[in-house]
Amino acid sequence: MAEGLRPHHHCCFIYDIKRHYNHKKHCVIKKVTYKCMMCDYMTHEIYECYEPPPKPKTKALERNKRKYSNRD
Repeated sequence: MAEGLRPHHHCCFIYDIKRHYNHKKHCVIKKVTYKCMMCDYMTHEIYECYEPPPKPKTKALERNKRKYSNRD
């Protein structure tokens, strides 16, 4: 490797994925790191994944859960 690498197209694979929640934007941020197989070149892509808030449980579901929970 003293003379260096020949010119090539980067063949990247997913090296690392980091996720965190952004409270200002109310979404999950994914930072994906790609690494080249030949020359260790690294590049990053950032994705914003919107996750809707959980739906409230209905009263009928809670009532049925209490009503039929003691069955075998």
